[in-house]
Amino acid sequence: MADDVEECRAALRRCPPGHSDRSSFLNDLAVSLGDRFTQRGDPSDLDERIELHQAALLLRPPDRFTQRGDPSDLDECIELHRAALLIFPPGHSDRSLSLNNLAASLGDRFTQRGDPYDLDERIELHRAALLLCPPGHSARSSSLNHLAVSLGDRFTQRGDPSDLDEKFSLFLQLSQISHAVSRTDLAAAKSWVTSAEETNHGSALIAYETALKFLDQHVALLSSSSRHFDVVSMATASLAVDAFSCSIRNGALTTAVELVEQGRAVFWTQLARFRTTLDELSAANHTGAALAEEFRQLSFHLRNAFDQSTEDQSPQIRQLTMEWDDVVSRIRMLPDFSRFLLPPLFSDLQKAAEEGPVIIVNASQYSCDALIVLSDRDPVHVPIDITRTEVSDLSTEFQSLSKEFGSFDTQHKLVKILRKLWHGIVDPVVQALGASNVHPGSHIWWCPTAEFTLLPLHAA
Repeated sequence: MADDVEECRAALRRCPPGHSDRSSFLNDLAVSLGDRFTQRGDPSDLDERIELHQAALLLRPPDRFTQRGDPSDLDECIELHRAALLIFPPGHSDRSLSLNNLAASLGDRFTQRGDPYDLDERIELHRAALLLCPPGHSARSSSLNHLAVSLGDRFTQRGDPSDLDEKFSLFLQLSQISHAVSRTDLAAAKSWVTSAEETNHGSALIAYETALKFLDQHVALLSSSSRHFDVVSMATASLAVDAFSCSIRNGALTTAVELVEQGRAVFWTQLARFRTTLDELSAANHTGAALAEEFRQLSFHLRNAFDQSTEDQSPQIRQLTMEWDDVVSRIRMLPDFSRFLLPPLFSDLQKAAEEGPVIIVNASQYSCDALIVLSDRDPVHVPIDITRTEVSDLSTEFQSLSKEFGSFDTQHKLVKILRKLWHGIVDPVVQALGASNVHPGSHIWWCPTAEFTLLPLHAA
């Protein structure tokens, strides 16, 4: 046994850093040390084996297969992940991560070769990883997402409806997470949204509500750094307008108003509004000031814990999350703060229409719609026969013309744009206002979203 180890060490010395076969020899030496540990029980052999496997994995990442397309790279990566799993036995804090890594590599190989056994093993590995991430675990949402996506892939391949049912039953568990969320939680909710839209699943609206709730809470944890907010806003830019469209398609008109306003608050005023809310809380009284400071400190610690999240930190994250939930609950018990970090209610938003109807005009990749919010009744839906791409083209053309105002040709093109806006958007809204017994000449408020914000609807 000692000879095997020394021979592997000598072979490794002949493969210095940069050698194409170094990862293989690192793995061979790790295997030999593992065998010797089984025989002798020397813990130093086990420690070195783990370090060697980790070094080998770094030299054979899946990215190299992606870049070069050599199947042997992917095969070796899978074997290295299998070896890594052996050194993370049941009960080890990194076992769920190791299970997911092996499952991901098997998924890559299934994509390349289509072997159904790889897909089945990938699913079983993700199942095993999920069992190690009970409710409250910091990695539960990502583990739910991994398993759900894998089941969706198998449904696409084989068409077994039980896979699709299980996929969405897993996604629905995300809606039960009520506490502060990390970016991985938000990514999992977005994955649910995408899957529900692709399959026209009945859980789509719940998926949007969950994703927007996660987005609002996650932004609340962010520092005032624009870099943090920019990353989140780029990843979730269309979420609110697509949620509006989904609500309309499901006949949930008041929900549409609530969700689009929730999203607008995040992207337009969330950071400023949130600081103002905390300032108001601080100024309310001594109790409010103490709760505001406690919330700031917990948000800071929780944000740092999420940024540096590892399996070992999961208990710390769970504890911080419980404390964060507790302080939010105490804040909501104060007068005037019952909706702290909660989406707006339609009954509150409806008050904005007391001085005249509010017309929300929304452009989504799934549909374009207008919704008339009236002060004394349910909203009125006005379908708009235009696509988001057409709205974007009109917006681009108008922005270009706005730099050239003055010439006859520019005025002619501008009139053409205004005519399109009138026939396609404004006139249908005016007709609906008349049918709703809104008096001619009444003041109305346009509330555009997405690409509509750059178009002169009021002028049309």
